[in-house]
Amino acid sequence: MGDHRGIMIPTTWLNDRKELLTWIALGLCVFLISLVAMFPFGALQTRVISELHRTTGIDAHITDWSVALPLGVEWRHVTLSKSDWEPVQVPYLQAKIGILKALSGNIVLDVVARQDADSPTAGFVKATLSMPSFSLDAPISLNGQIQNVDLPQILDRFVSQGVLNGTFSHRINSGYRTDGALEGEGTWSAEATDVHIDQIPLGGGQTVSLTFAHVTAGVACQNVVCDVTELTGEGNDGSFTGEGTITVRQPLMNSQLALTLTIVPGPGSSSKARSLGLPPLPVGSPIKIKIVGPLAQARIAL
Repeated sequence: MGDHRGIMIPTTWLNDRKELLTWIALGLCVFLISLVAMFPFGALQTRVISELHRTTGIDAHITDWSVALPLGVEWRHVTLSKSDWEPVQVPYLQAKIGILKALSGNIVLDVVARQDADSPTAGFVKATLSMPSFSLDAPISLNGQIQNVDLPQILDRFVSQGVLNGTFSHRINSGYRTDGALEGEGTWSAEATDVHIDQIPLGGGQTVSLTFAHVTAGVACQNVVCDVTELTGEGNDGSFTGEGTITVRQPLMNSQLALTLTIVPGPGSSSKARSLGLPPLPVGSPIKIKIVGPLAQARIAL
C-alpha cells in the first residue's frame, strides 16, 4: 500500500515567510509615505505654470492651493488671462501626476476643473494629458469628458440656460506657435439639453429667443480646420440641421465660421414672431441660412 501522508511544511519556515512579507509591506508603505512627504509639490506647480506661460502666453493667478493625495495639486479660484483674452475664472482645478508613468519617462496628468470649488457634484471637465515632459513638447495626447456643465458660464453672451455634456480626444503633433496653428487631429462631440438662445438679431433693433430641448454637435479636426460631422437641434420652436467648417484662430473668438443651417420652424417660433409684429414663420417649411465670419461677430444671411 502506498503512503498517503501529506507533505509536512515546517512551522518555522511559514513563520519566516510571513515575517519577510510583513517587513516588505512595511518597507513599501514607508517608501510611499516618504515619497509623498518629500515630493516637491510647490516646485511642481511652479513648473507647470511657467511652462504654460512659456508655450502659450497664458498667465495663471492662483488664490489658494493645497496638496491632493497621493501625488497632486489642488488650485482654488484660478484666473487664466492673456493679452488678447477676456480673463477666464476657474473656481477649482486639480492636477495629479501618474508617478509610475513619470518614473518610466512619460508625464501623465489627470486634470479636473469644476464650476464650484466647494461642491464635488458640480459640473466638471475631466481630462488626461500625456506628454514626454513638463515642457509641453509635442506629441501631446488629450482625452476627456465634459459632464453637467452650466452652458451660460461658457457662452453667457448668447445662451441663458442649458446643460452641456460631451467627450473629446485630440493629439497635438507639433509645438505651440504664435499663430495658434497646431498640427494634429482629434474629435469632439457634445450634447446640450434645455437650451435657451437669447438676443438673436432680426433687424430693426428687434431680437428673439429660441429654445431647444436637445442639441447635438460633433467636429473632426485636422490641424486648424474642423469639419462639422453633426449639428442638430429640436424643440417646440422647431428643429435644425447644420454642416460646414470651423477654422481655429488665436484668439479663439477670431475663429472663422462657414456654416449652413437648415431650420424647420415649429409652432413656438411662429407665435414668437407674431408677438413681435412679424409675419408668422411657415411651420414645417425648411429655411436655409448661412453663418460666416469670425466667431465673435458672425454674420447671418439667408
